[in-house]
Parts: sequence; C-alpha cells; structure tokens
Amino acid sequence: MRYPPGRGRHDSPTFGDYSCRAMSDVTSPGLPATTPTPAPTPLPVWRRNLAVIAVIATTLMGTLDAAIVNIALPTLSRDLGATPSSTVWVATAFLLATACGVPATCALGDQIGRRRMFLIGVPLFTLSSLACALSRSLPMLVGWRVAQGLGTATILAVTLPLLRTLFPPTKLGSILGVNAMTVALGTCAGPALGGIILHWAHWPWLFLINVPVGAAAFALGLYAIPRISGQVGDFDWLGTVLIAATIACFLLGMRDIVTPELLWRAIILLAVCAVLLIAFLRQERRAVRPVIPLPLWRTGVFTLSVTTAFWSFFGQGVAFIALPFLFQSAYGASPLRSALLFTPWPAVVMLVAPVSGRLADRMRPATLVLTGLSVYLVGLLAIALLGDHPATWQMLVSTGIAGLGFGIFQSPNNRDMQGSAPMRYASSAAAVLNLNRNVAQSVGSAAVSLALVLTGAVSGSLLEEARAATSVLWIAVAGAAFSLVMSALKLRSVRARERG
Repeated sequence: MRYPPGRGRHDSPTFGDYSCRAMSDVTSPGLPATTPTPAPTPLPVWRRNLAVIAVIATTLMGTLDAAIVNIALPTLSRDLGATPSSTVWVATAFLLATACGVPATCALGDQIGRRRMFLIGVPLFTLSSLACALSRSLPMLVGWRVAQGLGTATILAVTLPLLRTLFPPTKLGSILGVNAMTVALGTCAGPALGGIILHWAHWPWLFLINVPVGAAAFALGLYAIPRISGQVGDFDWLGTVLIAATIACFLLGMRDIVTPELLWRAIILLAVCAVLLIAFLRQERRAVRPVIPLPLWRTGVFTLSVTTAFWSFFGQGVAFIALPFLFQSAYGASPLRSALLFTPWPAVVMLVAPVSGRLADRMRPATLVLTGLSVYLVGLLAIALLGDHPATWQMLVSTGIAGLGFGIFQSPNNRDMQGSAPMRYASSAAAVLNLNRNVAQSVGSAAVSLALVLTGAVSGSLLEEARAATSVLWIAVAGAAFSLVMSALKLRSVRARERG
C-alpha cells in the first residue's frame, strides 16, 4: 500500500484503507458528523480470548442449526405424523425467523447494549433448542424453531460489532477471517454431523447438543464480554416491523415462484414486498435512529462491497443447489459420493479464510477481493466445463479452486464492508452483511429451481436434470463475473481515494 509523502503506516489512524480512529465513532464521507464516543479500555488478552470463544461458539451453533436438521426431515415426518411438505417448515421457519429478526435485533443491540443483547440471545437459543428436543408435535417443533431462529438472529446481530469492539482495527481482518472460517465450518459440518447423530441417536439430539455449548458460552460471555453502553434515542419500531415483513414476503415469494400453481401467490407476495420496501425507505428517512441508516450507502466502498458480496453469494447459491444435480444425475454419483465431491469447496474456505483475513490487515483488502474473485470465477468455469465423463480428481480440483477463490475473497470484502462504516453504524453494517448473504443465496436457489422448471427437469428424467444442472452453472459463472466487475470498480475507487 502506498502512503502520502511524510506519512508512514502507523502515523495515520487507519482502518484498512479508510480513515478511522481505533475503537471510536468517526465521520466517513457522506455521513453526518457526530460526537466521537470514547474508546473502551483494552481488555487483557486472556479475557478477550474468552469473549471471542463465547461469540464464535454461538455463531458456529447457529450456522450448524441452519443445515443440521435438513437431513432429519424424513425422520421427523414419520415420527411426528406429518406430511413431508409440512415438515419442510421445520427448516423454513428457522431461516425465516433468523432473516427477519436480524435487522430488529441489530437495532435493539444498539439501544440496550451489545453485551446485554448477547446475554439475551444465547439463553433464548439454548432454551429453545431444549424445547425443540422435547417437542412431540410438528406445530410445537415449528414454533420453537421460530424462537431458535430469533435467538440465532440475536447472536448474529452482535457478533461482528462485538468482534470489532474487542479487536483493534489492525486486527480486524484476522478476526473476520476466523468468523468466516466458523461459518464455513458450520456449512460444511452441518449435514455430516446431522447424519452421524441420526446414525447413533434419535433426532432430539440434533438440538440437545446446543444446550451444553450454549450454557458454556453464556457463562463465558457473562464473565468476559465488557459492558458497552447503548445509544440514546427512539427505537425505530415501525422500521423494524416494515423490514421484517419485507424480508418475509420476499423469501416466501421467491420460494413460491418456482411452483406454477403458486405463481399467483408469489406475484402477490413480491408486489407486497415492493410496497413494504418503499414504506420502509420513507420511514428510515425520518426516523431518529433508523434500523439501516440510508447515509451508510453514500460511502462508495460500502455499497460496492455489498454489491460484490451479493453477486458472489448469488453464484454460490446457484452452485450449491446445482452441483448435487450435476454429480448425481449427470455423473451417477451416490448421495454420499456427491457430498464428498462437494466437500473441497467449504473445506478450502475454512482453511483459507483466516489466512486471507490476516493478509487483509497487511495489504489493501480490495486487491485481495479482486484476486479471490478471479480465482473463484476460474473455479466455476472449470466446473461448468467438466464435460460428460470427468475424472474424480477433476471434479475435486474444480470445486477446490472455487472454494479457494471464495475463501480469499470473503474476509477482505467483509473487512471493507465493516471498515468503511463508522463504529456507530457497526450493527447496521452487520445487519446488511447477514441480510445480503441470505437474500443472495435465496435468489440463487430460486434461479436454479426456476431453471429446472423451465427446462422440464422436474419431470424426473435424469437426462433432463443433468442438462439443466450444466446449463444452470453458467448462471453461477455470470454471477461471479458480475461480482468481479464490482470488485474492480471498488479497487479503482480505493486507489482514487488514496491518490486524492
């Protein structure tokens, strides 16, 4: 990185490439000036590490619970006497509650304090996990999964702001890399861990494993996480309701849009979503303390980071749905072999993300983002061009390359996104990051499902499924290519700011 004449690396209070004061609330371009908040007293390293363990452990459990139950849906259907289509709500209810709850819990964390919010969210997640294990009917299980999802939303709402408070700006990339590794581990291990638990025990143990982890995390958080005062101001209740309803309508509409007989409902839900979004934006303009402050989007690096992340996660969402069809329908792989062929992607992300995060603390993050997305695009191209009879090593290497690129890109891009937002907007930036990922992956999944419907692959023909999966992968390639363009624009913006 180049520095202006007469200024060295440690002479300027920098946050990545963006002007900032460590642990303080500062003004960014396009954002209104406010009085800086005093920096908290640095914690001893041992206490900080205990706090990080508490935060990371609960993040891992929340990520695991998004996927661990999917493999048990047929078992739940039989044991609870429910239809398979109704049992899907065990997974859907959790995801909906998490996505809809993140904006509200982020804003509430600013209001009452992030430590207090963490100490509310962990017991909610833990006790609702216990209640899920004790459920004896589908409605009861779905209801407690909603509560579990709200607990996860509460934890996710404060994870990044707490990590940003615990670590100085020079270490932000490293800790975001650890967080990305945790999310990748949960994504990778969820289905496998669920299968192992169901092999040796009954389905309630899918939820009971959260109880000791949650109890330990609560005790560590109670002791190690420092007290952080909340912000004074009116809580934007109307804004939180509007954004939650907007997200719910969007996700449900995207789910229904792939079913021809439910297309009318999808159109209504998406139309209502558009109306609610307009109402939300109007509310945010006049709110004293908006849920997602609109001035946050005036910072070019933040907006470009969000757009870059959206299209990369869109490509990932497409690939994650299309690859099982490709491996099983086109290449005749068993479900187990298909899972093994897919494993290099999240496994490499898990290994690379912490390294990439540390590098982002030492060099320009936007450069790493562009490099990672270039490798990611190459990996998706390699998967799309595998042909009819690829060797096993070709499939493993292709998915590994895609995971390598994604692992290089994710932590630096998150660092850009978080680092370009002032500390007072840390929770709002975290809400945008989590929502952006969920919405992008949902749109990617819907794109795959719609493509399968349009190509006739839903008829059950393996040949049609194979052709559709191969075609759909080019949608993932297009998403990666667009994210690469956005990252190039961001790098140009960063260089222009450095020259200016």
